[in-house]
This record gives sequence, structure tokens and C-alpha cells, in this order.
Amino acid sequence: MFLTLLLSCGTALGFGISDFVGGNASRSERPVRVAAFSHIAGLIGMLVAAILWRATAVSGSDLMWGAAAGVSGGIGIFSLYAALRAGRMGVVTPITAAIGASLPVIYGTLIGERLAPLGMVGLAVVFVAILLVSIPRIEGHEPLSRAALGFSVMAGVFFSGSFILLSNTTAASGLWPAVVLRVVSVTVLGSSALLTTRGIVPARAVLPSVIAAGLIETTATVFMLLAVQSGPIAVAAMVGSLYPAVTALLARVTIKEHLARHQIVGLGIAIVGIMLLSS
Repeated sequence: MFLTLLLSCGTALGFGISDFVGGNASRSERPVRVAAFSHIAGLIGMLVAAILWRATAVSGSDLMWGAAAGVSGGIGIFSLYAALRAGRMGVVTPITAAIGASLPVIYGTLIGERLAPLGMVGLAVVFVAILLVSIPRIEGHEPLSRAALGFSVMAGVFFSGSFILLSNTTAASGLWPAVVLRVVSVTVLGSSALLTTRGIVPARAVLPSVIAAGLIETTATVFMLLAVQSGPIAVAAMVGSLYPAVTALLARVTIKEHLARHQIVGLGIAIVGIMLLSS
């Protein structure tokens, strides 16, 4: 349990840093191009890591689970982009985060995972923290369109699908399921970049940041894979979904971006939730 919690914290930390670095690069470059090239860099890093990891037994089913996770994650990315285009980030993000964190908990319950009462309280606290830190600021009361709501729900469902699908892989397969996942994501995002921007390579000025984002995200994916293989998927997915807290904190520390009061409260609640899970 503690190992799963530790790996899940690494997942949140890695995805949070990657989102911050990649997000800054996207301010001066097309986001789909940043995403595509960062995943290419990540694929190279993942391939090297998988070779060094030396898996003991890689089965076809493990690779199929990894490929399915890649498809699910790719659909999730498309859905998120569509949701953000159709609706406000302040509403889309918490919906996506809430669904993405809660569905693996339901799945874990259905397959017989049981947590101690204090652990269940910890999951509930972390869930509240995810909602708070995912809302960038209090915005107006403009209603969310059906399209934005639908795509937000789809993004959450397919992002959680990646966690669930990867949890079916075995530790003996090493990192090869994650390699296949990355191959699929590169194919999806690379095709999208070529179709929409007629190019994949970002501008030279942001290239180092894009590569760094891809390698950091690869590290986070490794943590995610090991977390879902080592313990309860409910803990792995819920704590791993705290990555918006890391992104928000980095933005506050490095570029002095203002944190809303509810985000600060969410950061504190997240720490309490992790402490409850570790006890």
C-alpha cells in the first residue's frame, strides 16, 4: 500500500511538471504539435528504459493491454481538447478530473479491492482536493453547453480507462506495455499534428522544453504503470490525479501566477488526504 502511494505521488509529480513545461511551450507553439513531439521524445526515453529494465516475461496480452491503454488515452486527449474548445476550462477541468479519478475507484471495488475505513476517508479527502485544485478560478455562471459537457465526460472516462487497462498488465512484462502505449499515442498525436498543422517538429526556441516535457511525462507514465501493478488501483488513480496541484504550485512559484483561495485550500486538503492514506 505504501509503495503504491509513493509511486502514485511520483505519477502526480511527473504529470504536473510535464503539464507545466509543455503548457508554457504551447503558449508560443501549436499545442497539438507540442503534444506530438513530446510524445516522440517520450517514446525514445521509454524504449531505452524498457531495455534497461529487463523484463522477465512479456506476454501478448500485456502488450494488448498497453495498446488499449494508448487508444483510451488518445481518445481522452482528443475529447479534452474538444471540451476546452467548446466550454470554459474552469468547468471542463474539474468534471474531467472528477470522473477520471472516481471510475478506477468503482472498478477497484467491483474487482474486490477493499481499503481500511481510514483509507476510504483519505480517498474522499483527496477527491475533494482534486476538485478544488482543478478549478483555476471562480468564473461567471455561463451554462456549460451539451457538447462541452459530453466531451468533458468522455475525457474523464477514457483517461480513467488508461489506469484501468494498465492495471491488468503483469509486473513480469516490465515497461513494455508502456512502450506500446506510447507508440499508439505517438501515432494518434503525430497524425493529428500532420493533418492540422502540416508539421510535427516545434520551433527551435521551445524544442528543449518540449523534449523535457516528453521525458518527464515518460517518467510519470512509468510510475503510473508500477503503481497500478503494485497495489489498489483506487489509490493509484486518485493520488495520481492530483497532478493539477503540482502544475498550479509550479506556476505560483516560478511565474508568480496567482492561486485562487480555493486552490490553496485544495493543496492543504491534498496533503491531509495523502497522510490519511499512508497511516
